[in-house]
Amino acid sequence: MTNINTCFLKTPMQASAFRFAKECHRGQVRKGTSIPYITHPVEVAKIIYLYHFPEEYIIAALLHDTVEDTEATLEDLKVGFGEEVANIVKYVSEDKLPELSWSERKERYIDMLLNAPEGSVVVSAADKLHNIIDTLKDWSELGDSVFEKFNSGKEKQRWFYRSLTEVYLERGNSSGNEALMRMSKRINKILEKMGM
Repeated sequence: MTNINTCFLKTPMQASAFRFAKECHRGQVRKGTSIPYITHPVEVAKIIYLYHFPEEYIIAALLHDTVEDTEATLEDLKVGFGEEVANIVKYVSEDKLPELSWSERKERYIDMLLNAPEGSVVVSAADKLHNIIDTLKDWSELGDSVFEKFNSGKEKQRWFYRSLTEVYLERGNSSGNEALMRMSKRINKILEKMGM
């Protein structure tokens, strides 16, 4: 069983968000692994905590995939954790309409972030940073075959991550958000290591 370190969660609301997300993601695992899915939102929240962002961002990070990947709704989040948290999650939840291709979903996600609240852009950047750190670990062992577990190949992943880091850098630069720019640069360095 995977040990999940939540000692950085300091408030009752953060603990409540963790319990809610853990219940929502019960039985889910990370793509291509047996690792409980809840480890991902916890790691995203930890990145946000380490960059000293506000509590609402940490809570939204814990909940960021609940609307997209579980039965939870934005209304559930609004009632349980407040309007700001629900709004942050709204802008990081992909539209999974069956008629949309992978590329169309990703283009909509990128477009949505262009005008999203700062908290959504920060949660998105931390989410993608954790994902690419995990991908790098697997790539170090498996090489480019790691990209076979995704719904797209390496080139499309490169396009998606590079497009996102442009948004993160632009938004970070325009708002003076140094932490957001640092996350973006970390993502780009990892992409370079993998030839992306």
